[in-house]
Amino acid sequence: MEKYLVYSFRMEPMSDDAADVLCAILADVGFDSFQQTDEGVEAYVSTTNQINVETLSELVENFPLSDVQLTYSVGELENKDWNEEWEQNGFEPIVVPGLCVIHDTHHSVEPQPYDILIRPRMAFGSGSHETTFQLVELLLKEDFSDKDCLDMGCGTGILAICMALRGAKRVVAVDIDEFSVENTRENCELNQVTSVMVKHGDTSVLSDFPFDFIVANIHRNIIINDLPCYVQQLRPGGRLVVSGFFTEDIPAVQQAAEQQGLKLIHQQARNNWAVLVFVNF
Repeated sequence: MEKYLVYSFRMEPMSDDAADVLCAILADVGFDSFQQTDEGVEAYVSTTNQINVETLSELVENFPLSDVQLTYSVGELENKDWNEEWEQNGFEPIVVPGLCVIHDTHHSVEPQPYDILIRPRMAFGSGSHETTFQLVELLLKEDFSDKDCLDMGCGTGILAICMALRGAKRVVAVDIDEFSVENTRENCELNQVTSVMVKHGDTSVLSDFPFDFIVANIHRNIIINDLPCYVQQLRPGGRLVVSGFFTEDIPAVQQAAEQQGLKLIHQQARNNWAVLVFVNF
């Protein structure tokens, strides 16, 4: 039975937005799952995974919300099957009215045109994040027939499943975290989706074929760093959708994308979380 460490992050002042930002960053450095508390965030990681102390210290010192003071402590969780515990707790259904409901097996839901079943092995990425809500709404209104699509930083695989349900010929779902890769495969099976190919790694695994549509719901700095690779993998006329950052980050992301020859064709926001759509001319 795997043992877990819990990193308890205290934020002053505490806010839902700050907690979301922290969870997104912690996911990128290897944490498995998260739980928001009254004081901040509890982040969980298996003792078999090594969290780089220097990276974590740098994260705390350079947290992107400069008005938030961040401190943390580390403890070991009691010896029990925490994956099973998180699965049993489930999560509140996420409803995009008139379009989609994302839920687990523990809740009854009102029928929607699209019903996506998720086994909640982690708190972050279940769909409750503002950007995920926006992206689900955006993707389920698209026609992906005969298109090759990429879900970069797939997490639970919700966005890959959405593109598959809308007719994508092939969807590649990529995550640097092995736990997310396993969870995406499991959730594709739950939704009887067969057109999704799940890969473990980063942009270095994107060499099989070009894409018509790429979605990356990650952290701003990772998106900017990976833009050259996205452009290289994007067919002429293809679109890149990026999210996972605040509206005040739009100028930096837009400038970096335009330097790679992309053109901004759409932007939207929900509670200060931004979504940008670019086209590759």
